[in-house]
Amino acid sequence: MFDQDYQIAIVDLEKIRVSHHAIPLDSEDPRFHEPMVNLAHYDIAFTSYHAITDGSNPPYYTAIRGSRQEGWLRKTVAEKLVDVNRNLRPYGAELLIYDAYRPIECQRGLWHFFYARGRREIPNATEDDCRQYALGYVRDPRKFDKLDTRTFPIHITGSSVDVTLKYLDSDQLLDMGSRFEEIIDVSVTDYFERQLQQGRIKADDHRLLNRRLMDWAFTKEGFLNDPILYWHYDWGNQLWIKVKRVLHDDAPAAAWYGHIENPDWGVPDASTLVVEAP
Repeated sequence: MFDQDYQIAIVDLEKIRVSHHAIPLDSEDPRFHEPMVNLAHYDIAFTSYHAITDGSNPPYYTAIRGSRQEGWLRKTVAEKLVDVNRNLRPYGAELLIYDAYRPIECQRGLWHFFYARGRREIPNATEDDCRQYALGYVRDPRKFDKLDTRTFPIHITGSSVDVTLKYLDSDQLLDMGSRFEEIIDVSVTDYFERQLQQGRIKADDHRLLNRRLMDWAFTKEGFLNDPILYWHYDWGNQLWIKVKRVLHDDAPAAAWYGHIENPDWGVPDASTLVVEAP
């Protein structure tokens, strides 16, 4: 049962912002070569946010080139999400996954979107200005090398999810306090814990309780949240190791999920449906 006293840890964000890319991978771990599975075969709601074409996916308002309409994850991660849903269902909620395995082509599409937006928004922007702007939203994929663990965007491991909650009896989303992909202070996971601590909200604030419910359901199954973004959870990859070191100081020495090749896609990619985002 959900512990009504459960709280999201207030973290030192400076420690969290330290790069995780130097964390090694254990290629001898049997999970290193674990295959991916299609979430369509599991009882998990999935909508590919970056592949939406009807304009309902701010800040993009179109599909990102390279995005896919299928959701894939490592087999164990998908199975653990089934257990997360089992934790949530007594409370009338379930997962809605927005992003799972992200091919490098989509990572490049996202980089192009934010790099171009930086050029538009920064007066007399230099190349470095645009790069720094884009880095505020997405990992730079331009030097990606599948043999170099220091260059891996985390979603290319098949062990990361971007997620929110929806009601079991409807498609209505629970109010988490900010929208997915809204990179603002309110999107930091412990934001409402800090607001409560400062006396700015009450203990029954639904945004606080919704975030607590989601975090409890995930951490109960071993996932860890990226404290910078309430919607991002990992298991077994480099980012998971880093967060575990910061929060619990008992992390394994190496991650077991690294880059994995694209699955055998069965649905056309979004680049066949739209022109590249500006």
